[in-house]
Amino acid sequence: MQSSINRDGHLPDPDELIAEGEPPFADAAVETAREKDDQDLSALQHELRLLRARIGGLREDAETALKAKATSVDANAHVQLGDYPWLKLAAAICATFIGARLVRRLPLGVMLAGVAGHLSESRSR
Repeated sequence: MQSSINRDGHLPDPDELIAEGEPPFADAAVETAREKDDQDLSALQHELRLLRARIGGLREDAETALKAKATSVDANAHVQLGDYPWLKLAAAICATFIGARLVRRLPLGVMLAGVAGHLSESRSR
């Protein structure tokens, strides 16, 4: 190692003070590759624990949002359809199904004749 002051009276470059492969301080411990790998592994495990905690928090937030949305939909249905909204909705679906069956049973020719008659009357006016 060199002295702390050059011949010119200037402080030397810190890189010049440390010889290649020599620790910067006499009491500095040289870290082995195994110790460095252990530190890297513990850092990765810590990050993994943090990510798992964040994922758990996101899952809880998603569950809370879904429950709140379901409650909101149920409340809106009660406002729009009254006391038994799902029963009324089921009745409307059944009525639509039955109406569609009845329309399908009508002969298509009769329906077209009715439409053609209506069109001819509207043209003559």
